[in-house]
Amino acid sequence: MSEQLIVTLKVGELKNIIDESVTNALTKVSKKPEEEILLKRIDVARLFGVSLVTLNQWMRDGRIPCHRINTRVFFKRTEVMEALSSVKKYCKR
Repeated sequence: MSEQLIVTLKVGELKNIIDESVTNALTKVSKKPEEEILLKRIDVARLFGVSLVTLNQWMRDGRIPCHRINTRVFFKRTEVMEALSSVKKYCKR
């Protein structure tokens, strides 16, 4: 059988206990991951400052990951940013 305990608390103490419990519960709940933003070819070409022909070559070479939905090509923003940072490593400035 479960035990029952009767405790006398002031209203302020009860509010503090509830606040702490809610705060702890909310911190344990993992945040919903942000939705992935899909970019079109022209957006990625502008971001890199290259032509669509160059972007197509990079796609064929595997330098930049792309995703096809039917006949359309999209890029995940996070993957593009990773590819952009790897390109910047090789730039000499």
